[in-house]
Parts: sequence; C-alpha cells; structure tokens
Amino acid sequence: MTQSPHDFAASLFHPDYGEEPLGGRLLPTRDGLQFRSEARSIEIPFADLEVAMEKGGKGLFFSDANQPGTRIYVPSQSVLRHPLLKGQPQVTALQGRRELQRALRLTGWFAAGFAVVVWLVSLASSAMVGAIAARVPAEWSEKLGSEVITHLRAENLLLDDTNDSAQLATLAAPLIQALPPGSRDQHFYIAKETQPNAFALPGGAVVVNQGLLQLTGDPDEILGVLAHELAHQTRRHVIRRAIAAAGPLVIFGVFLHSGSGAGNLLALGSGLMVFQGFSRDYETEADDTGWDYLVAANIDPRGMIHIFEKLQGVEGKSEAKGEPQALRSHPDTAMRIARLEKKWDKLRRKSGFIELPSVKWTVQAGENAPLKS
Repeated sequence: MTQSPHDFAASLFHPDYGEEPLGGRLLPTRDGLQFRSEARSIEIPFADLEVAMEKGGKGLFFSDANQPGTRIYVPSQSVLRHPLLKGQPQVTALQGRRELQRALRLTGWFAAGFAVVVWLVSLASSAMVGAIAARVPAEWSEKLGSEVITHLRAENLLLDDTNDSAQLATLAAPLIQALPPGSRDQHFYIAKETQPNAFALPGGAVVVNQGLLQLTGDPDEILGVLAHELAHQTRRHVIRRAIAAAGPLVIFGVFLHSGSGAGNLLALGSGLMVFQGFSRDYETEADDTGWDYLVAANIDPRGMIHIFEKLQGVEGKSEAKGEPQALRSHPDTAMRIARLEKKWDKLRRKSGFIELPSVKWTVQAGENAPLKS
C-alpha cells in the first residue's frame, strides 16, 4: 500500500476484529477522515467525528459517534496540524484542553519548584540565623536580659523574696550543672504574676511566676518547667527570633560581614521580645533539650509531663471562661504531653533518680495584672 506525505500511520479497532487492531493509513479529506488498509476501508465524516487523547501516551483516538466500538488510533498528534483538521471544532476543543493541561502541568511544576526554593531559602536562613546568634557577644546577651529585669523592677513586678529565690536556686542546682559550660551562672527571680509561667532570659536570669510555684507539687515539676525554659536560653531562641525577624536580606548581609553586626542586629528589636511566644519548632527543641538536661542531671523527667498536665487543666478552665490561654507561649499542650510520654517509654533507665529537697513556697497569689510587654 503506497504512502502519501499527507496520510498517517494508523490502526483500526473494530468489533469485527476483536481486540486485534488492523494496521493501515489515515488520510484527512475535505469531508472527513478515511482509514485505508488492504483488508478494509472506512470513513468518518467530520460531522460525526469525536477525538480523544491517549491516556498516558502521545497518541490520538478518532471515533464515529454513529459507529460505537469503531476507533482509529494514530500514534502521533502531528496529524492535528493537517490543514483539513486544524479548523474542525472537535480538534480546536481538544487542543484547548491540551493547552489547559499543559498550563496546569507548568503551574504545578512552577509551584513545586517555588516550594523547593522557599524550603531551601528557609533552611539557609535558619542556618545563617544560628550562625549569627552564635557570634552575638556575651555582653549583648547579658545586656538584653538585664534590660528585661530592669523593666520588671521598674514596673514593680518582681517580689523581693530572697527565701523563695534561694530555694529555687538550691533546687535547680543539679539541673544547672547539666547545662553547657558558660550557661551555669543563673540568677532566679519571682514575679508577681498569678498565671503559671516562667522564662529564662539571655545572660543568665530565670523568672518564675508565683502562680507557677503554687501550681507545682513535687519538686521535679518545677524543674521540668525550668529545664524547658533554660533550653530556650541555651539554644538562644530569643536571640535567634530577634535575628530572624529582621528578614532574609538583612540576615544574609549580616552573615557575610563581621561579628560586630550580629550584636547590632539585636538593637532592631525590643528587649521585651521575651514575652512573645516561640514558634512550634523552638518549643519542640526546648522540650527535647530540656528533657535531655533532666536525664543528664539524673532528675526524673516525668516532672515535665506532670506539670504540663496541670498547665493543660489551667488552660481548659481559662478557655471555659472565655479567657486567654494561661500559657500563651506554649500551645498544643496535649500533643506535647503525648510526645513526652513516648520519650519516657523509650527511656532505658526509669529509676534511681536523685532525691530532690522538699520546698515550701512563702509567696501568696495576688490579683496582679499580667506582665507588660
């Protein structure tokens, strides 16, 4: 059978031939499509023509609306460029769908590529933030913590109770020894605040609300909170958050220059940023690091679980009254408890922890306003 530059290799699927296709050629004419082979010839008028793309392939199927089960397969879509097919409405509609699918694929690839770029930029930015934070001079950290303590004193938000502060220092002594060298000079303060909370400041200051002291029962519970907050300090979360807030361009510029810019970058934020909540990643890191500190200090780490359970109860009561969460900086308490319980299940040693000294706090809960920021 002779071939023409205007016809195309094709296969005919017809009920008479079962599942075996009949090979031949497809020729577009003025009135429709003609399939020709040595065994059979059929014609599909343009008025009855239906066109569909091959699923998962590059071919096309032509069919006749009046001949069910009859299809002509062409392995290449180049047939659509034939002058007699270009203007047919079925072909125009098919090409429109094809262009739409192509646009959707390109959009999908672009979105995926953009997501990858954002992810890589985020990783790079996070790494640079950590590197910059490590270059922040110790005097800057101390200055930042000192500014917060000065603010709290000026607002009359700290209790002058040396007995409770001394008890906290004594109780925390084993935990402090598990901190990295250079982070063990810690000073404890009691805040006039009924909400159960605590925070460790850059430079070695730990502030505990009187509401937290009254909420805790066993000493390992207060140490569970302190371990978490000290982890925020040793991981430099306040400083890292302040640097991250400057934006990627500023971070990149500071990263490429000397360490002097690292400290100056902190001046862009407020010294009272410590009262803002941390991100979920920072909270998870503080949980993990604090847990490790407790284990390293041979302190029963379940105190962290127990105090979070109590804090969860306080949050539930506050929400029932339409009040804000008692511990704004610590969301998803139930999830964190479940995660810590899994860590306890995986812990090899579950006994032989040190005996902690008993404590009796002298502070009384008052109706003080929340800490200002």
